[in-house]
Amino acid sequence: MKSISKKSKARTTRKKYTKIPKIPKINGKIIEKKNGWVVAEIRGDAYERGYAHGVLLYKELKRIVYAFPFIVKKYFKTSLSNYIKVCKQEVKQVIKNDFPEIYEEMRGISNGAKKMGVNISVHALIAWNSAFGMEPFFEDEKNEKNEKNEKNEKCSAFIATGDSTQNGEIVMAHNTHTDFLTGQLMNVIMYIYPSSGNHFVMQIAPGYVASGTDWFLCSSGIIGCETTIGGTEYKPKFGSPFFCRIRQAMQYGKTLDEYVEIMLKNNAGDYACCWLFGDINTNEIMQFEIGLDKHNINRTKNGLFYGMNSAFSFDLNNTETTDTDFHDISTSSGSRNYRLDALLNNIYSGKINTDNAKIVISDHYDVFLNKEIMNGRSICNHAEKDEHGTTKRDAFYPRGCTDGKVVNSQMAKNLEFEGRFGSACGRVFNVKNHFKLHPEHKDWEPYLENMDNEPWVSIQH
Repeated sequence: MKSISKKSKARTTRKKYTKIPKIPKINGKIIEKKNGWVVAEIRGDAYERGYAHGVLLYKELKRIVYAFPFIVKKYFKTSLSNYIKVCKQEVKQVIKNDFPEIYEEMRGISNGAKKMGVNISVHALIAWNSAFGMEPFFEDEKNEKNEKNEKNEKCSAFIATGDSTQNGEIVMAHNTHTDFLTGQLMNVIMYIYPSSGNHFVMQIAPGYVASGTDWFLCSSGIIGCETTIGGTEYKPKFGSPFFCRIRQAMQYGKTLDEYVEIMLKNNAGDYACCWLFGDINTNEIMQFEIGLDKHNINRTKNGLFYGMNSAFSFDLNNTETTDTDFHDISTSSGSRNYRLDALLNNIYSGKINTDNAKIVISDHYDVFLNKEIMNGRSICNHAEKDEHGTTKRDAFYPRGCTDGKVVNSQMAKNLEFEGRFGSACGRVFNVKNHFKLHPEHKDWEPYLENMDNEPWVSIQH
């Protein structure tokens, strides 16, 4: 037998295992991982729950560290270091001064992640949380590259109550429309039990202090989701960031009136949205559209509201956006507007429950083409299958519906809901096959994972 030198023997004994950090004592736990979702809980004061967040989700945060530079380059046309620098200048001091509890939670996330070997600074976390609202600050970089802002079409959603639903209770549904990388990162369901304020559950990406998708249920009885309002043409002020305001509302808001007050106070205008809120204590629902200087509120205990990325308020739409899609069925917003109206106000009127809600947000009917087809105009958006690029991006862009969630009043009382990860319809996406057919988008390939046909599952604590 050939002898082995001491040096060679030492090499052969080094196992190629990734060292797993020892988990420190924390006030939180992973409840379960199933069908694409990671369900976790954190408790305590701001730093304590943030630290638990960082420790529990260190593997998921590692993916954020890897993907974030690519996301910044793709959307802001700048380097990560420059993007973080701008966020530090515009946002950091506002959070530190006006939302110290949120800042402490971020500090805890950073230190918890570092304890587990993942280096993500507080400044990076601020930049990560701010991403949806920062694009206007980088228009100069985009103009230099002869690129224009595209309409920010994210999500389809509705909320209904009274005679619109099967038994009169509130029913809410939402699916996320985004690029597949961002969508795949939004797989965390976080239950938060703070030492002060309401406890609540929300869908997040690791490192987020507010939902981002947005989807949440609170012990106060308030539930909520939103769809973006696209085509805004103003630059944010900067006041209080949207994610700080909605997080403040979730944790401390008790009524719909208080949500309005919190969301309007020092509004930065950094993320124009159509918020859909419900109060299961009073059975009242609210549509709250908010831009920069304009906002619009509709409330009812007998009816429904929906969102599809165009403002219902003529004043807001006409003065703060360039959007003309509302009645244009050749566009994604226009087509979904007509289809949601037909489904909710006609086909399922008086019959809306969680089962029918799943059907609605999984719908593939294209009003413009007058047929069932998976494309960028359907409620369950599929830009990745759209050969014409109806979402105003290139054809077959890796973007579309990446989840589905439904809830009713009874479920919300227990902070429970049903969710489906990957898409509301269960679409399968194979990374290798997609980019083999569409190599023009191959720069996304290293960052994406396959998406399977996952089932609807109950999310509960």
